[in-house]
Amino acid sequence: MIRTSSLRAQRGLALIVAMVLLLVMTMVAVIAMRSTTLDLKMTANTTQSRRAFQTSDGTRDSVSPILAAHVFYHGWPDAIGGEVTASANFEIPDEITVTDATKRYDMGENGAFEDIATRSRDIEFRDDVDEDGELDNEDVFGDIWVTRIGVQPAFGSNLASNASDQGAGSGAANKYILFDLRAAGRALGNARAFTGSDYRALSR
Repeated sequence: MIRTSSLRAQRGLALIVAMVLLLVMTMVAVIAMRSTTLDLKMTANTTQSRRAFQTSDGTRDSVSPILAAHVFYHGWPDAIGGEVTASANFEIPDEITVTDATKRYDMGENGAFEDIATRSRDIEFRDDVDEDGELDNEDVFGDIWVTRIGVQPAFGSNLASNASDQGAGSGAANKYILFDLRAAGRALGNARAFTGSDYRALSR
């Protein structure tokens, strides 16, 4: 009788131990799943942040040739509302939109550096691969602010007045127009990144 009671007690203890171990293993699995989910979210956020940074940097570099052409021709193409005739062969790629082609950036007509925080973007870069208007991992969406910050004489020239270039007293041919470029890149999950650089374009 004593032996039978002892065996029954041991069987009950084994059940309790098994349930405790099962509970511990369940808790470990749940914690591991939550940790994995958190790691995935962090990785996704990091990926989108880096993509936004690359978009910001890339769109700024992409508009540099367009800005150089704007300085060279002293205006924007008439096809987008500017004054440069079609015979000049100055064309803007479909991905790039100049928000106000009536203003000359080389003369600072689009705004001063002090107002950059409240100014609307000057150039948009939209490479919508699916052409659905929705941002996804295949698309590139960036906004650029262009600010004229000064003039620098080119080698062998000076800043004498030249009315045909920018107006009397404002500069000379063969000089560099100095710009501050700020770009905001966008990615999924409301990720945004801002980059900036100085840029100079030769004015002839």
